[in-house]
Formats: sequence, C-alpha cells, structure tokens
Amino acid sequence: MLADDFIDLEEPIFDTDKYSEFLRDRKNKLGLFSKYLICKFHDSWVIDVKQSDNVFSITLNDFSTYVFEDAIIDKFSLPIDSDHIFFPVSLNFSSNLSVTYNTVDDDGNLKQIAPTKLDEYLYEQVITADTDKIEVVFHFWQSHKDIPGERIIVIVSANDLSITENQDEAFHKLFGNKYDKYYNYFKQQFDSDRYVSDGHICFELIDELDKSTTR
Repeated sequence: MLADDFIDLEEPIFDTDKYSEFLRDRKNKLGLFSKYLICKFHDSWVIDVKQSDNVFSITLNDFSTYVFEDAIIDKFSLPIDSDHIFFPVSLNFSSNLSVTYNTVDDDGNLKQIAPTKLDEYLYEQVITADTDKIEVVFHFWQSHKDIPGERIIVIVSANDLSITENQDEAFHKLFGNKYDKYYNYFKQQFDSDRYVSDGHICFELIDELDKSTTR
C-alpha cells in the first residue's frame, strides 16, 4: 500500500484481496480496530498524541461521525456550529512498545525523524497481528503554514492494541436522544462496510430511514 502511494508504478503492487483476507484471519487480535479497517479513519483530524515509556495513544476526531453530525445539523436546520465539534476515538498501543516517525524520499525510502506534529490521518497498513505482537504503519498528513505540507509515516509495534470509542457520548451530549434512530442507522451502515463518510450519502441515510418508517 505504501509503495503504491509513494512511488510511480506502471501497475499497483498491493493486493487488496489478499490484505483483506489477512485482516479477516487476524480479527480476534485486531479487536475493535477491525471495525475501522480498511482506512475508515481517513481524513480524521488528530486531536492528541501521547507517548510514555510503554504506551502510545493517538486520539482522532472520527471523520465519518463528524460528517454524519453535520448532515443532521443541515437536514434539521439546527443552530449549531460544527466547526469545533469532536467525536473522539483513541488507538492505544501498550507493552513492549516501539514507535518511529519517518518521512519518505522520492525513491520511497524511509528517513527516520524526531517525533513531530501530526494533523490528519490518511490511512494505515497492518503489518503484523500475532498473539504477542501487533505492528501498524500509519500514514499522516502534516500541515505547514508557509510551505507545502508533507506526509509522515509512523510505525508502531506493541503487544497490545485497544480502541477507546467516545463518539456515542459526544453525539448524545450534542443532540440528546432526539436523533438516535438516525444515528443508530448510520452506525449499522458503517459497520456493514457501506461508505458513509460523505455528506450526500449521510443525507441519503436519513431519507432512507424516514421512507422505511413511513411505509
């Protein structure tokens, strides 16, 4: 996946079907992370990154939930400014931890750098997901004020990975229970692997549910 993105190739070398099978076979080890594969965190903003000797945690503003929330606001003409609303989800790596930050040169070679600011999640590739080890290569975007942004590769390996989901709490804090039927339908579609990270599709979800409940 990384090679296809960074190097000009005549044909893609990444086999999506084999990778999907690889992930299915390791679903138990991946746990909740499986729910967000492949690349369902794409475009999510990085809220926070924390690292200690044995824990590495990345907290994202879940983009799919954010887009759906924005559709609810527009659909029902709610007086809510969505610019500073967050739907946090955290990826927590722990035990026997290794973390490296890297840039990529024109030939696709990694160059290790010091830990740096991460702004936006682009995608991930799971390299290993065995009983005692999980290794993931993350691709982030780093924005700069006066010069073009750049892509940052973060390689993380650890014994364990857990996911902390706070999207439900954030959604109910914002809307209460009034729009639960729409939110639950959105989550069903997300879990079914339907692409829902688009405003027009989120409007379709809302209309679909309304039509199905008024028959």
